[in-house]
Amino acid sequence: MPNGFPRGGGRRKMFFLESCLLVLLHREPGYGYSLMDGLQQFGIQTEEMDISILYRALRELETAGLVSSAWGDASLGPQRRIYTITPQGEITLADWIAALRQRRRELEVLEAAYEAVKKK
Repeated sequence: MPNGFPRGGGRRKMFFLESCLLVLLHREPGYGYSLMDGLQQFGIQTEEMDISILYRALRELETAGLVSSAWGDASLGPQRRIYTITPQGEITLADWIAALRQRRRELEVLEAAYEAVKKK
């Protein structure tokens, strides 16, 4: 797992990563390594993930207008690019979460139907 994800499902993994990043940025603006640390709460094994994957996801989110970035004005150390969720990003995140909730309901119905047959 060189990128911190199990093999296969490339676009789904990138969608999950982008969703996690939007949730983190929904909470507060962040920079690359702080966002990388935050991804651990979602089960992403960041110690095995190349930081370039995170930056690629952030660039894609920025290109889509869901995230904006600017150089931070920290006085110590190198400048950091600070990422912020945009109003369009907030709307998109809310839509994604609604779709995930609907999918969860559908999966619960499927699972219940399976379990009902199994008990017969």
